[in-house]
Amino acid sequence: MKRTIFSALFAVTALTTLLTAGALWFSFQPVAVPATSAVTVAWAAQTAARFEPCGCSAGMNGGLLRRAALLAQENQATTLSFEGGGWSAGAADHLQLRTTAYLNGLAAAKVDALGLSRAEVELGATILHQHLATAATANLPIVCANVVDSSGQAVGLPLIQVQAGGITYAVTGVVSSDASGAGLRASDPAEAIARVAATIGAEPLIVLADLNVEALSELARAVPQIALLIGSDVAAPSQEPLSVGRTRIIYQANHGKAHGSWTWQEPRCHFTLLADTLPEDPAQRIRVTALQQLIATTPLAADQRIALPEGQPGYSGPSACSTCHVAAATAWKNSRHAHSHQALIPRGYAADPDCLRCHVTGLGKPDGWHRTDTRSELGVVSCESCHGPGSEHVASGGKASLPPASPATCVSCHDAENSPKFDFATYWSKIAHGK
Repeated sequence: MKRTIFSALFAVTALTTLLTAGALWFSFQPVAVPATSAVTVAWAAQTAARFEPCGCSAGMNGGLLRRAALLAQENQATTLSFEGGGWSAGAADHLQLRTTAYLNGLAAAKVDALGLSRAEVELGATILHQHLATAATANLPIVCANVVDSSGQAVGLPLIQVQAGGITYAVTGVVSSDASGAGLRASDPAEAIARVAATIGAEPLIVLADLNVEALSELARAVPQIALLIGSDVAAPSQEPLSVGRTRIIYQANHGKAHGSWTWQEPRCHFTLLADTLPEDPAQRIRVTALQQLIATTPLAADQRIALPEGQPGYSGPSACSTCHVAAATAWKNSRHAHSHQALIPRGYAADPDCLRCHVTGLGKPDGWHRTDTRSELGVVSCESCHGPGSEHVASGGKASLPPASPATCVSCHDAENSPKFDFATYWSKIAHGK
């Protein structure tokens, strides 16, 4: 194995001893990696467990399927592979299933360690401990030195060792001190890293830090023993490593749309856009197929029907609309909106709530479409997707008004992430219709 994980019990005991002894946290000598080191650091961050882009638009970037293929081409003996915080998909049940599959995918891609971010902490102790257990089973270290649960138990491994290029590196992580979630709290990053640094020898210290650029620099000044800081709470990637004393700082987020790499001592970082022209990792594709089959067969919270409150309009379906709005109905039938759910079938995403929310009408809403629904009329992007439930409008013979569609209506689905090339004038011309 390339990495050796420190015993979590040993690490916690060591930190407790240091606290009791009143260790002098800030009296370290900086540790530098030898100038001859040819070790490359590869990393991504804020991926939200994306295996691939949604595919609703051509030219979308990102995803573990492409990144894993790039990692497979790296020289494992001289490459350190990390993922910063933001790897979890969310708290919803289907998103937890995706995160579990993603963690196993990262382990299969031989990622050396993960950090935590505010997003993981906000999940709360119950969900995060489940993800930690999944990662531990997969032998995928999740490192963090400054988050504990309500019982005082460390959340994540305070310290691990990883070897590459004949050098042993110490790796840990931190989140911002104001990150919080149910049953979780974070302490000061600098104090936490200083305590961890006091337990290592001459190994270069790498910290996966969910901090902004200013806070990364402050941490480097506070603990000069850090050799490399990898940040994830940022808006843009570092084109070149920042230098604070002998500490180097690199960072990126970008929703995992790029594969970052930096060879130690080089003056610039390199970023490979994970474009659709790159090959996919076949094993990861198999994992995605299995995940979607699991989502399709698992009862989800989104499947629960909600009673329609008295007096609230319900969905009538496009056939009711077409009785009066003949021209608009014809334009709709000739549009891709009328076949939106069918478009998910070839890619295997026909049961994924993340896709269905924009490919059917009223997913999970009172009287809207559900995954077990037999009302096929609502299994499309229909008139009521844009104008709202129309039962009162239909019952009144059109006298009860409905809200008009606008650019703001469209971008609820055609957003920057899922429809990056959206332009209202261009898209409207494809479905233009009047009353």
